[in-house]
Amino acid sequence: MENLNLIDTFSEFKDLKNIDRATMMSVLEDVFRSLLARKYGSDENFDIIVNIDLSLIHISEPTRPY
Repeated sequence: MENLNLIDTFSEFKDLKNIDRATMMSVLEDVFRSLLARKYGSDENFDIIVNIDLSLIHISEPTRPY
Protein backbone atom coordinates (compact mmCIF):
# COMPACT_ATOMS: atom_id res chain seq x y z
CA MET A 1 0.00 0.00 0.00
CA GLU A 2 2.75 2.47 0.87
CA ASN A 3 4.38 1.89 -2.53
CA LEU A 4 1.22 3.04 -4.29
CA ASN A 5 1.10 6.20 -2.18
CA LEU A 6 4.72 6.96 -3.04
CA ILE A 7 4.09 6.46 -6.76
CA ASP A 8 0.96 8.62 -6.63
CA THR A 9 2.80 11.32 -4.72
CA PHE A 10 5.65 11.48 -7.24
CA SER A 11 3.16 11.53 -10.10
CA GLU A 12 1.16 14.37 -8.56
CA PHE A 13 4.33 16.33 -7.81
CA LYS A 14 5.51 15.91 -11.41
CA ASP A 15 2.18 17.12 -12.77
CA LEU A 16 1.79 20.05 -10.36
CA LYS A 17 5.29 21.37 -11.00
CA ASN A 18 5.20 20.68 -14.76
CA ILE A 19 8.38 18.61 -14.61
CA ASP A 20 9.20 16.53 -17.68
CA ARG A 21 9.74 12.80 -17.40
CA ALA A 22 13.52 12.82 -17.94
CA THR A 23 14.06 15.49 -15.29
CA MET A 24 11.89 13.66 -12.77
CA MET A 25 13.84 10.43 -13.34
CA SER A 26 17.12 12.28 -12.87
CA VAL A 27 15.94 13.96 -9.67
CA LEU A 28 14.78 10.65 -8.20
CA GLU A 29 18.08 8.97 -9.02
CA ASP A 30 20.05 11.86 -7.48
CA VAL A 31 17.95 11.72 -4.31
CA PHE A 32 18.53 8.00 -3.84
CA ARG A 33 22.25 8.34 -4.64
CA SER A 34 22.57 11.05 -1.98
CA LEU A 35 20.85 8.85 0.59
CA LEU A 36 23.08 5.88 -0.25
CA ALA A 37 26.23 8.00 -0.09
CA ARG A 38 25.20 9.38 3.29
CA LYS A 39 24.49 5.92 4.70
CA TYR A 40 27.36 3.94 3.15
CA GLY A 41 29.95 6.66 2.48
CA SER A 42 29.74 6.17 -1.28
CA ASP A 43 27.15 5.32 -3.91
CA GLU A 44 29.56 3.95 -6.51
CA ASN A 45 28.76 0.26 -5.87
CA PHE A 46 25.02 0.75 -6.29
CA ASP A 47 22.99 0.59 -9.47
CA ILE A 48 19.79 2.62 -9.51
CA ILE A 49 17.11 2.09 -12.14
CA VAL A 50 14.23 4.55 -12.31
CA ASN A 51 11.43 3.79 -14.78
CA ILE A 52 8.49 6.13 -14.37
CA ASP A 53 6.48 4.39 -17.10
CA LEU A 54 6.51 1.13 -15.13
CA SER A 55 6.44 2.84 -11.71
CA LEU A 56 9.73 1.10 -10.93
CA ILE A 57 12.63 2.15 -8.74
CA HIS A 58 15.25 -0.55 -8.32
CA ILE A 59 18.37 -0.18 -6.18
CA SER A 60 20.90 -3.00 -6.27
CA GLU A 61 22.82 -3.92 -3.16
CA PRO A 62 26.59 -3.71 -3.20
CA THR A 63 28.38 -6.98 -3.71
CA ARG A 64 29.97 -8.23 -0.54
CA PRO A 65 33.03 -10.45 -0.51
CA TYR A 66 32.56 -13.82 1.20
